Amino acid sequence: MDIRQLETFLRIVDTGSFGAAAQTLNATQSTVSARIRELERSLGVELFDRSQHRARLTAKGQDLVAAAREIVRLASNVRHRIGDKDALTGTVRLGVVNLVAITWLPKLMSTLRERYPNLAVVLDMGLTAQLVDKLRTGDLDLALVTGPVVESGLQAISLGFDQFVWMCAPELDVPSRKLTPAELAAWPVLGLSSQSHHYPVIERWFRDAHADYRPVISCNNVRVLADLTVTGLGVSLLPRMSYHAEIAAGRLRVIDTAPQLGPVEFVALHRHTATDPVVEAVASLAMETSEFERGPTSDA
Repeated sequence: MDIRQLETFLRIVDTGSFGAAAQTLNATQSTVSARIRELERSLGVELFDRSQHRARLTAKGQDLVAAAREIVRLASNVRHRIGDKDALTGTVRLGVVNLVAITWLPKLMSTLRERYPNLAVVLDMGLTAQLVDKLRTGDLDLALVTGPVVESGLQAISLGFDQFVWMCAPELDVPSRKLTPAELAAWPVLGLSSQSHHYPVIERWFRDAHADYRPVISCNNVRVLADLTVTGLGVSLLPRMSYHAEIAAGRLRVIDTAPQLGPVEFVALHRHTATDPVVEAVASLAMETSEFERGPTSDA
């Protein structure tokens, strides 16, 4: 029995199949199968019921999971803390929401390559709900998403906050006075798609003021939404800090509204069982390179 066999065993458990585990490990399915056969031979028991389409654990396999996670965690911790930076190897599957991708993700990837040159990263871009689903099923190791996300099986590490405010192009001639949701709704609203983590917050903001939220254009990409806003097609809710350059250049103008929406937190999310130092190292670097505000901010 060796660490690689146990790592392969756990990846099968997390992904649900030998084929999926092979893909995430950048190995062939025959290699994965061989490692499990060797592990079973060394333990003298069968770990998986191979009569099913998915890799189902036997009773002995279930007994091994917790111990295997602890052994792998301890071994990885030794490599990470005692060995040099080249000792941190493997592949981390990282989910990233659009706003992080278009702002400080390149900074994170550059720092990651510098610190851990032998660590491979597989990026997956998506909406928060999609990435959280993949985290639950074991298709991702870590996700940088919009918070809050509160689930018993997931652990969140704060990456900071951004204040979302209504914006428009200056030529749209939206009044400079404080506007209510009902008054803002009189202008063409460019909205995030219904699958967005922000959608229910925006909808509630209008509903609480007895106003209708009826976006003329919906989009699941913040950058596209900002570009459409810059062209003067309507008003949209955008992260203030992420678009400070456009505001300073006069391409976007912040609309004064009452009430204001609260600051939005972003988090690094992983499963409670995923205590691999590789995941911990990437989450730590995400905290270090994040360009979000460290505490809630407000325009008030």
